[in-house]
Parts: sequence; structure tokens; C-alpha cells
Amino acid sequence: MVFDGLAALFGGDDDDVDDIEGYDHDASLFDSTQGLRRQSMFDDIYEQAKASVRAGRFVRDIIRQNESRMQLDADGHLLVVGRLALYKVNLPAFLQRLSNPFEYTSFEAVEVHPKTGLVSDPRTACVQVQPQKNMPAADLLAGYLLGLMNDEQMYLEPHLGPLRRTLLHLYGITRSPLTPSLERHFANEYNGEFDFNNDTFTVPGTNGWKWRIHFRQPLTNGFKIEYQKPRQTWWNVMFEDHQDEMSSHHLSSFFDAAEHLSQCPAMLKTCNEWETDPIFLRKVATDYPPLARVLVPLICEEEYNPKDIHSDPWDGDYLSESSLQRIIQLDEVLRERARV
Repeated sequence: MVFDGLAALFGGDDDDVDDIEGYDHDASLFDSTQGLRRQSMFDDIYEQAKASVRAGRFVRDIIRQNESRMQLDADGHLLVVGRLALYKVNLPAFLQRLSNPFEYTSFEAVEVHPKTGLVSDPRTACVQVQPQKNMPAADLLAGYLLGLMNDEQMYLEPHLGPLRRTLLHLYGITRSPLTPSLERHFANEYNGEFDFNNDTFTVPGTNGWKWRIHFRQPLTNGFKIEYQKPRQTWWNVMFEDHQDEMSSHHLSSFFDAAEHLSQCPAMLKTCNEWETDPIFLRKVATDYPPLARVLVPLICEEEYNPKDIHSDPWDGDYLSESSLQRIIQLDEVLRERARV
């Protein structure tokens, strides 16, 4: 046995399985309709038990065959060495749910540690396996462990945004074990391109626009964001520090910023206040006439009052005084250019 205690975790030696596989039909049950139905029920239970044992063996074999990348600690937690990070899986919690399926909802959040070693305050991620019909719980665990071990591929799965965000928070936007997967994801999703020599990320927007995000800015809290219009060879500054100059959270994270910018400026013509930042909206409108033609009539309505604009419509927060003044100034620019 490679790992001490492995048999206790996953059902013991093969002799224990023989007891299940020695199950026989009870011939006495075939003498009535109810007997046949009971036998059918017992057969179903038996088949489920056999499937669980087979799945448990599969998990056992995965761990045995990957001893250098899967180790159990003194508390029964399984440490999985992925390509991008280290993961500590709470196996005792999973086995408790396995013993009582009615407690099962999903896998607990997994601890995520950098490849350099375990840390005292790890980040966590909610990583879920897509279950198939009638899949035994141990098969789910097998898929889970294989996914963590091959995390550079799992990272690209559409439903694993929580893992992508956790790993980005863990390493930051810099060269790291995450870099190749990070580049593939943003290239696949947004046709975006990183330039780590200059600490920039460029992503195509709509209507021929391009956006460039400058990260790792030592003197700012946020990103520098620039844009380039069709036939331009130069870059225009949208924000020197987007966190300081914007009023809301819409571009707060790198993932959010890349996704949002890839849809702009087109989506700004039809979005509402829940879907973008009001300062960003107006700054784009000052250099994008189709958006200005949509926005100017709204800010010229008699009942329009910029003080009614929320920085976060979901929480009902109103604009700070500095954000309010920026919006008032941008509104004036838009009205002047429209000669209203």
C-alpha cells in the first residue's frame, strides 16, 4: 500500500469487494409479484453498490499511480500538485457526505496555494465537476482530482471562472506558472494579447476600436486604459487610474475589464445604468458620435439630474462629489458639441 490509511478511505482491499460481488438472488422472492418487485429493488441497490466500489477502486488507483503529485496529510486532507498551483482537498468532508448522500450539495471550496509551497493564509476556489446521470460519488471525486492535477486544461473550462479569478489573485498579472494558461484563455475568449515586456494587454472592441490595459502600475491603484479608433496609429488615454477616475465597480477586476471593453463601444448604445460606469459611458461618448446621439437627448431632458445617478445601483449608493463633478463636466462637453 502506497499511502497509509488509503484503504480505510476508499473501501479497503479487494477481499472486501468480494462480499458485495458474492450477492445472489433470493429465489424465494420470485413466487409473487411483490417478491419480484422486491428483488428488482435489491438488484438496483446491489448495482449501485458495485458501481461505487468500482469508482472507489478508480480513485485509489489514481492516487497510487500519482504518488509524487498526490499526498495525504496527517488530517486526511489530500494535497494535489497541479501544473498551476497546489490544492488541498478536504477529503474527510467529502467522505462524510459520501456516507450520508442527503448532506451532499457540492464539493467544498478547495484551498489554493502557490507552486512554491503551502502558505498559512491560502486562497480558496469553488471548483465543481459537471456530473453525469447516475455517476457514483466516487467517480465525481476521481474527475475532481484528475481535473486539479491537470489544472492547466481545467483552467480553460467555461464554467470555472472562480478558479481563474482565484489563480489570478494568487499570482497577479506577471510571469508565473499561470502565464501560458492565462494567455490562452484571453486569446480564446476575447482575441486579446498580453505584452509582458511592457505590462499591457490589448483587446479588440467593437466598431473597429481597440483597447489597451496597462497593469502593474506602481503609482496607481488601478489600470491605465487607452483606446484606439479605426485608422488611428496612436493611442488615446481614457483613464490614467481607472479605479480613481471611475465611479463604479464595472471594470474593477482584470477579468471584468477585459470582458467589458471587448463589447465596447457598441454595447454602450443600449445599456442601462446597471451595465456600465456613467463616467466611462460619457467619456466614450465624447469621442464616439453614435453614442453621443443616444446620450445627449437623455441628459437634456427636463427631469434629468446627475445627482440621481447611482455609483452602484444594486446597493443604492449615490455618486461621490468628485464623480458627480466629473459627470457634470462631461455632460457639458457633450451638450456643447451637440450645440444644445
